[in-house]
Amino acid sequence: MVSPRGKVLVIGFDALDYELLARHNARGMRLAPLLAPIPVTGPSWTSMYTGDSVARHGVWNVFGLEFRKRYAQNDRLQIVLWYLYNSWAVITFKKWRKRYATYATTPSKYVWDTLGRQGVSFKIVNMPITCPVRPVNGVHIGGFPLVTRKRWYYPDSLAGRIPDDYPQMSDMIQWIAEPEWHSNRRWKRRLEEMGADTVLKRTEGDAHRMIDLFLHLPPADVEMVQFSFVDRIGHVFDMSGRIEDRCYKLVDELVGRLVEGSSPASVLIVSDHGCQGRGHTDYGCLGVEGELAGSIRIPEGYTPSVLDVAPTLAGFLGCQHPCEGNDLTAADRYRQAELSEEEQREKERMMQHLKDIGYL
Repeated sequence: MVSPRGKVLVIGFDALDYELLARHNARGMRLAPLLAPIPVTGPSWTSMYTGDSVARHGVWNVFGLEFRKRYAQNDRLQIVLWYLYNSWAVITFKKWRKRYATYATTPSKYVWDTLGRQGVSFKIVNMPITCPVRPVNGVHIGGFPLVTRKRWYYPDSLAGRIPDDYPQMSDMIQWIAEPEWHSNRRWKRRLEEMGADTVLKRTEGDAHRMIDLFLHLPPADVEMVQFSFVDRIGHVFDMSGRIEDRCYKLVDELVGRLVEGSSPASVLIVSDHGCQGRGHTDYGCLGVEGELAGSIRIPEGYTPSVLDVAPTLAGFLGCQHPCEGNDLTAADRYRQAELSEEEQREKERMMQHLKDIGYL
């Protein structure tokens, strides 16, 4: 271990809402709202991993970065092939194919890269917007959207330990659709046809299988795993009433099983934004247990943001991670994350776009 702090377990839930989690907080964990300046999957998770604003890391798209806008590292051949394919698609009246590089070239630094160089080992499983994966100090299995045409797990020795249906197990969208090919309306319509009870039953099975895989992988100083069902089910079936109760009961079960199975010294629960009804909210959640709970200092009037997760993790472990966010263990005056006028306009444009394409 690089730190006497012991293992840190980071559990991510896409769209876990602060208000709803506070209502269902059966574990009694310490909770705070986690502000998502851009409450969308790609931008928000990338801010969480890097500690930087969207204006700096440049990831605006819900699924990450498209090749058209920014290119993945060492992926020039794929860029050429992407353009050739789509040129042929235009000629033959076929649909354009989007190419996502969700772990993109960006001026921002990812926390597992900077801390890995300082000796911290990582186990990263199903964290979204991390494909194609790159080598880390430990284990990394990519998350949604799982771009299987590129490297999606590291190291190669994991090949025999990952279930063949891992892509479907990682996210319910991938039961039905390939994000690079299909529209949002397709998977939402199919889930509606399956019905809430069927979807929830399969979700529960997949989530527990994900934990089985996670717990059987080699241990690390920082262990990270994520589940996306709150977001997907909310978009389709409305995150309220019976659906809300069942989803948040599953959240509690998964957290309990992970904590019991991995025996961490500290637990950090994070989400990229919230979800109430069928839409996103600006406030995800920050849940803390163990040693980390006693180290975090949140001044009155300050709301932590997704930018604060990476520097707080680094500061707690006694490491350095250069970024715009605040280390919440520093007991300092924190700068509140704010959007510039240009970023606010882009946020409004993006949210309207997501409504237009049927994501929201």
